Amino acid sequence: MTIMFKNICRPRSTVRRGSLMGVESIAARAPFREVEVVVVGAGPVGLMVANLLGIAGVQVAVLDANEGLLGLPRAIAYDAETLRLFSQIGLLNDITPGLIRNPRVRHLDARGRVLMQADPPAYGPYGHSSLGTFYQPEFERVLLRGLARFDNVTVLFGHTATNLVQSQDEAVLSIATRQGASTLRAKFVVGCDGGTSRVRDLLGVKLIGSTYSQRWLVVDAIVKGHTVNQISFYCDPSRPRVELPAIGDRVRWEFMQLPGETEEQLKNDGRVMALIADNTRYREVRIERKAVYTFHARVADRWRNKRGFLAGDAAHLMPPFAGQGMNGGMKDAVNLAWKLASVLKGLAAETILDSYELERAPVVRKMVEVSRRLGSVIMPTSRSTAALRDAVFVCLNMSRAFRNFIGRGGVVPPPAVGRSALTGAGGDALVGQMLPQPGVKTPDGSFPLDTFQACHQWLVLGIGVDPATMLSARDLGILDALDVSFVCVNGRSERPRTLELRCDDPTFDAWVKRHAVHAVLVRPDRFIADRLDPNGRDLPVLTPFARARGITAPPIAA
Repeated sequence: MTIMFKNICRPRSTVRRGSLMGVESIAARAPFREVEVVVVGAGPVGLMVANLLGIAGVQVAVLDANEGLLGLPRAIAYDAETLRLFSQIGLLNDITPGLIRNPRVRHLDARGRVLMQADPPAYGPYGHSSLGTFYQPEFERVLLRGLARFDNVTVLFGHTATNLVQSQDEAVLSIATRQGASTLRAKFVVGCDGGTSRVRDLLGVKLIGSTYSQRWLVVDAIVKGHTVNQISFYCDPSRPRVELPAIGDRVRWEFMQLPGETEEQLKNDGRVMALIADNTRYREVRIERKAVYTFHARVADRWRNKRGFLAGDAAHLMPPFAGQGMNGGMKDAVNLAWKLASVLKGLAAETILDSYELERAPVVRKMVEVSRRLGSVIMPTSRSTAALRDAVFVCLNMSRAFRNFIGRGGVVPPPAVGRSALTGAGGDALVGQMLPQPGVKTPDGSFPLDTFQACHQWLVLGIGVDPATMLSARDLGILDALDVSFVCVNGRSERPRTLELRCDDPTFDAWVKRHAVHAVLVRPDRFIADRLDPNGRDLPVLTPFARARGITAPPIAA
């Protein structure tokens, strides 16, 4: 099935907001043979990559072997970065009705005593709810409908990638369909086709890591009038299990498979209902989905081979205990998409694409380890091991510092990217962090800071100073060519293009003071590329953008 889309977005990287037009399947036009980027896989990560590239005006084809969206509720947890990304692409309002925001999180022992507890704030430092649950089929439908805004994006269901041949200038995909075989040429290919990725195989990439010996039964159910309102990890050695609320009448339960049980036994309807009845107070349950999973902790040994890239589960598989599986894929999507768009639009040298793996792989490996450690808290089935764990947590909870650390979600590291040519050198802890997003004020009212930075736009942010006054002539020329946004918070602008904003957010003020922030360069993915030099020295992170445009030392812009 081929779906073509009509463009309803404005040029550049801003999009029309509000309700989305429906996606209509229409007869395929004359077959096309070449696009700029092929995205393989129409799951949430692939659809997000396509939305990001669509906004940038890149010609994209999305291929998926299925005849339509898979429609299964697999991922269930979101984080603030994912919501911020949906806001950037103009689709936050469309997913908001399907979110359960800020549920409490409890890790409980066999007697129901709290080992760890977290109560997420209504809005974290990045301007959005920091944790919650969602219904994946609706996420996918919103993302697919979002592509209806772009006439430069085509979605091809029922198209299977069978081979990939790369040259210096292009990648050629062989494709199998019900109608026969065809080929599609592209500048780049992005494999977002899941843990059994065909693109990964075609690129000759291997997943490195381990597989858990334990398997888990995952049950998604409809329970009328349920009162499940928190995420509960039952660290019970008799059978570790998890309970999560989903939107409406949906609940997810996860039960660990015990020694001697088979997958067939666990998936038996009677056994599923017995597990629910034995561990909850619910008796009237309609099973929506059931599956037995083996959890993996694996990361690709390469994220790029020439013109082919991997993202999401194709690049990494992690245990679900930190809720970072799909969210990690969303971080891949935004990191890669703005760089591909910059290269294809002639704004940057192709060498910036090497930064993708350098920036994402170390963060993913750290998150895999966090997930493994959380799993080691949840999964012991030895009563002696569980008793020792419980005793350790009794001692830890005597510390207010520990309770505060867990309570604010400190187990999961804050958003960051690894060091690369697109982050400043040295040991500055500010560089590579995600820019917080406070509310800011203008004469027209209050808005989130991201309102003043379009989806693929760079931002130069000054605190109490016009940041343009701290840039070299070369860098001003580069940033003007990139159509950067200049913003001065709580200060006076000295350049017509610099926007003055007011911010009274105490959390943002504390961040500014903690890191002694005066002016920073912020990338399109909202990560801080570098701190501006008060002496106006050239910023090395902008060099790839200077070379691509032949800029050396232009005159200072008025």
